Amino acid sequence: MRLRNKQWTDNFLVENKRFLIEWKEGDKITSLNSFNNDNKIHLEIGCGKGNFITNHALLNENYNYIGMEKEKTVVGVALKKSLAMFSDQNKEMSNLKYLNNFAEDLSDMFAESSIDKIFLNFSDPWPKAKHFKKRLTYIKFLDIYSKILKIDGEIHIKTDNDGLYAFTLEQLAETDKWTILDNTDDLYKNEKMLEDNIPTEYEIKFHNLGKNINKIIIKNNK
Repeated sequence: MRLRNKQWTDNFLVENKRFLIEWKEGDKITSLNSFNNDNKIHLEIGCGKGNFITNHALLNENYNYIGMEKEKTVVGVALKKSLAMFSDQNKEMSNLKYLNNFAEDLSDMFAESSIDKIFLNFSDPWPKAKHFKKRLTYIKFLDIYSKILKIDGEIHIKTDNDGLYAFTLEQLAETDKWTILDNTDDLYKNEKMLEDNIPTEYEIKFHNLGKNINKIIIKNNK
């Protein structure tokens, strides 16, 4: 997600650095060193403006949430929104932090079997055929997710891009590391998968425009 640079971002992030995870090469991110507890970690890769992960964190206080985003301005916007949403409910934001990084290999950042759930919401589809290896559901990335997820850990994938949806199913068919738990090419016509659904900003926009939303839930077999 790209936003125009906002002049307030740098100072705001410095002032609120306790809500950021400052990863250094060679370190591993854990609940203990990031949240001072041993609660399960749920990671959203490409968290956008933060609506999705903030709502999850508000509803599930016994889980730790990490919103990962490579664009500093987006992190600033998301963090500001999260703090406002927690404040509106008179809650302290203790189970949500943002990570302003993007690693080609997430196993550099996270230890093996350290994550319980990953969310991939409306990832860049990289539509040109020559860019297929950059798609976050390319088999190389699926293998990395398998390493950092616990056994039976899940990935929840949502996309409005039908091509990325089909590509993801093709990649999953090439490996035995994953089991598809649920799958739909029209989330808003699937009552079971729509239960407890928390939409992203993009999802609301596309659904209101009449675009179908694809969703896949997979389980890590290791």
